[in-house]
Amino acid sequence: MQAIVLALHEDLKNSQQVAESLRLLGYKVLLSKNFTQAIELLKNRHVDLIISDVHLENGGNVFDFLRWVKRNPNTQNTPFVFFSSAPTAAAKYFEDGIRTAARILGAAMYIGMESFDSEEFQTQIDSLLPANKRTTKSKITEDGEAK
Repeated sequence: MQAIVLALHEDLKNSQQVAESLRLLGYKVLLSKNFTQAIELLKNRHVDLIISDVHLENGGNVFDFLRWVKRNPNTQNTPFVFFSSAPTAAAKYFEDGIRTAARILGAAMYIGMESFDSEEFQTQIDSLLPANKRTTKSKITEDGEAK
């Protein structure tokens, strides 16, 4: 069964990297360009995972978005990931605080990368999905045996 992932990334380069990486795993990726569009999409559609850029610029606050997801009965159990790629100096300065706040508000994971590493990103994202929605790649054990 194919996992459906909502990716909220306002930066076109990040958005394309995230989407391509997840599509290579066989996931269906729904892209959202802003907070409002993501909420509208989630009101009408089930997703298996939500990934949001940490630093939203087109209106809305990522913590408000996370709170909305966790308060909504249809999405409250959906794993939510904060993602920060190529953070600025200011973003690095605030990273620990953002990571802590994300965990307190219910985010399943915070992923920070200096430069995008598709394989590492795929491994972390795949680990959050139910076993029946994980890719074949994630079902291989460290010693090369299929699970």
